[in-house]
Amino acid sequence: MLYFFLSYARGDEDALVQRLYEDLSAEVRLIAGLPRDERVGFVDRTILLGERWPQRLVEALSTCRSFLALMTPRYFQSEPCGQEWRIFADRTARYDQQNGVDSSLLKPLMWIPARPGRIHPVASPLQYSSHSLGDLYQRLGVRQLMRLQRHSDDYRTFLFELANQIVSSVEEHPLPEGQRTIDLRATPSAFHQAPGQLAADVDQFAPMLVHFIVAASHRDEMSTVRQHVTTYGNHALDWAPYGPPLPDPVVDYAREIAADHSYRSTVVDLSELARRAEQAARYNQIMVLIVDAWLTRLPAQRQSLAAHATAALRDGGTTAVLIPSSRDDTETREHWQSLSRACREIFDDLASDDELYRSNILTHRAFQEELPEVLEVARNRVFSRGAVHRPPSLATDTRPPRIDGPWGAEGDDTTPEDGRDNER
Repeated sequence: MLYFFLSYARGDEDALVQRLYEDLSAEVRLIAGLPRDERVGFVDRTILLGERWPQRLVEALSTCRSFLALMTPRYFQSEPCGQEWRIFADRTARYDQQNGVDSSLLKPLMWIPARPGRIHPVASPLQYSSHSLGDLYQRLGVRQLMRLQRHSDDYRTFLFELANQIVSSVEEHPLPEGQRTIDLRATPSAFHQAPGQLAADVDQFAPMLVHFIVAASHRDEMSTVRQHVTTYGNHALDWAPYGPPLPDPVVDYAREIAADHSYRSTVVDLSELARRAEQAARYNQIMVLIVDAWLTRLPAQRQSLAAHATAALRDGGTTAVLIPSSRDDTETREHWQSLSRACREIFDDLASDDELYRSNILTHRAFQEELPEVLEVARNRVFSRGAVHRPPSLATDTRPPRIDGPWGAEGDDTTPEDGRDNER
């Protein structure tokens, strides 16, 4: 029997989450009197990109008896996490209604301390509270209890208390199994109104938008500057530099990685760069250029890229550049020195920024590691440098200010009802 399902946003310190899962499993087995090798929980730690909803995850959500959610800002931005929450919340809602009880089988845990107003409304009334630790758990969160040596005893106390609550609530409330044929992709997120769109009253949790700009070309044009063009397609967005290990277009891979780290994204080719750069700068969004270094051998394309790149950087947005260069592409390897130099000339100012300019990314695994790092750096810069757009509240007086003078005493409104000044 699965006593608990541990739900978390991938990328929120996966190694620590795995340790929590193992420690909690050991405590649950001890309290429930089960063998050391008995499987009592589930945590999704092996699902690959593109394999978002395997059957084993569906079965775990359908058979688990309690649900633990590690609350972080990223968690509430994640549609997959919201879908997991929705599946289990629907199971417990049916059970509670049929039996007239409050089973408390869904337990949101404070992974990191939440700033005021940052806990999603669906989680606020369900938060787990520690009787033994009092406000220490609220102030530090589970993550800090695990990381700080001086709180090792507090962490063990927290584990024992949580495991006790899990076992007692599961044994007291035998939650029936749910459907094992759930289409999770079609399940609405508990945190979103519709896929990718949050409710208006909780838009502070909205996932940040990333504009992926593919600076590449189609097969026919690339055949004029290089011999091997099997990685190109009929359109720029078809470019797949990591084939055959990764035959899919690199931008599709980038979007999966971004979604897996709770970002929304759009995809366009180089012709849209100027417009997307202006939009990203205005609305505090991220722009990521995925550049084929061979594009620098096409004079018209190189000139366009240079002009747009200069404008994008001048507009003050947060722009990153990723340059894949597969180690299996011998032609690219032979010409890499000159190709790399040409790219650095185009991205002159940005090329010195090691955090946002990533060149010579040799494998799709390296791309998978570097893109989340770039997105995290870009997001932090948006938060620290972005423009603040704060609409006026309903109580804000939007009329132009008026200087008191001989035309009226303070509080004396001499403006006609139609809003126009008296003729003079």
